[in-house]
Amino acid sequence: MTESFAYDTVTYPSMVHPQMHPCALAAIARLHGIHAASPAHCRLLEIGCGEGVQLLALAMAYPDSEFIGVDMSHAAIARGEVARTALGLGNLHLVAADLTNWDPGTRMFDYIIAHGFYSWVPQHVRECLLALCGKQLAPHGVAYVSYNALPGRRIRQMTWEMMKHHVRHLSDPQQRIDGAREFLMWLGENVPASKSYSGAVQAEAEHILNDVDPIVLFHDDLSDTNDSFSITEFIESARHHDLEFLAEASYSDMSDAMLTEECAASLIRLTGNDRVEREQYLDFLKGRRFRQTLLCRRTGKPSSEMQISSIAALEVVGALQTESGAAANLAAGKTERFVAGESASIATDHPVAKAALELIGKAFPQPVRFQDLLARSGTLAGSSAADAESMAEMLRTVVAAAFQRGLVELQCDPPRFAATAGRCPLLSPLARLQLEQEFPVLTSMRPSMVRLDSIPARELLRQLDGRKDRSAILYGLAASMSAMEIPGSDGRIERRSIDWWLEQLGPNLEDGLRDAARMALLVE
Repeated sequence: MTESFAYDTVTYPSMVHPQMHPCALAAIARLHGIHAASPAHCRLLEIGCGEGVQLLALAMAYPDSEFIGVDMSHAAIARGEVARTALGLGNLHLVAADLTNWDPGTRMFDYIIAHGFYSWVPQHVRECLLALCGKQLAPHGVAYVSYNALPGRRIRQMTWEMMKHHVRHLSDPQQRIDGAREFLMWLGENVPASKSYSGAVQAEAEHILNDVDPIVLFHDDLSDTNDSFSITEFIESARHHDLEFLAEASYSDMSDAMLTEECAASLIRLTGNDRVEREQYLDFLKGRRFRQTLLCRRTGKPSSEMQISSIAALEVVGALQTESGAAANLAAGKTERFVAGESASIATDHPVAKAALELIGKAFPQPVRFQDLLARSGTLAGSSAADAESMAEMLRTVVAAAFQRGLVELQCDPPRFAATAGRCPLLSPLARLQLEQEFPVLTSMRPSMVRLDSIPARELLRQLDGRKDRSAILYGLAASMSAMEIPGSDGRIERRSIDWWLEQLGPNLEDGLRDAARMALLVE
């Protein structure tokens, strides 16, 4: 089965990936001395775009930019074209073509993106991609290329090879998926106990069964072409096309915060000033399996160190809160630790820094301009105007540390969306289209993917047409729910009256609208 036929037959899940958004790529480039184009006025190409969900969100957010998507799957491009037409996006062009035969024209691209592509195509296609980047990337442009990374991918590779052997005689996609999953269950249950092999195999089998979409398993794990590369191999290939390593899109992947001071010092002795060699040795330590590498032109001469002063012109976003969950104590000398998720944290006793980190968390998912953050946190902490420059330098350092640890994102001209549900809330046109098409997940305006498993939550969003106030929204939602057959507590299917639904849903309406805004699904 050819790859193009496979993708036409079995639809690959449509997703957006915040780490490859041009507002994030521009921020990283500027941190390293490359003045990348603002996403509000850029030209962006995505290779292997599928049906272009990410491009649809970008084209809506940035009407003065131009977006081009190329994919071999005619079926995926056709689906994307239906959505593009429905949304009236004249600044988006979707093309069904083989990259090796496609003519990109003579104009340069500010951004070239290839996610989930490089490791799953033959060598000559990989070279074609890098050649395109080398020829068509603008002088201050950024290319994003993701790929399976060595040596960490070796463990997963064992499982791939076993699954592919097990289903080698099957051609039907669903039979291959079912056969591979049955094999994984058998493998996990029966591999003999040992200190190294069984633990690794069982963990990998469990991860694929529980965390990997079966369609992704079919296209990625069971693909005939599924190659892995070390960072040094990849950059060597890129340099043949006058490209240079800029950074990782998941910036915190480059952090050595988890290393002991002794290990960090030895890493410097081993790798010196060679950034690629440093990344390679970090991969040896971390066992990283997947890379999202950013490239720029070699003539751009990116800075090897983050230029913290650049943060002043950027925006900050992050779901931060104090470790206790309580409001931060802004008193001087009182240390507060801030977290976002479970893996990383940052602690500070500086009043301005604590106020700023708390403001970032309260604003989420809205980004905060650094200059606004500095002014507001200074006011909250009662800092003196005479300390303005030292406060700015301190706050830039704190934000940089939070960014390096993956606690916040830095963005350049991020997309705008409604911070609150106004009098007549309006759902984004893309999310509305996806609701109509019964997508299991919706694309937010950040963008990110939002899963709504609750029927009332999805029906609430359908009511948000920008014309209804709270009363009309509630009545429309209750009427919609009353037309549905809902399983009762005893398992029997029943219908409830509009009045019953009004009574049930009324107290929770404001929470539902607040959630819609917090998920970045609403527009002004």
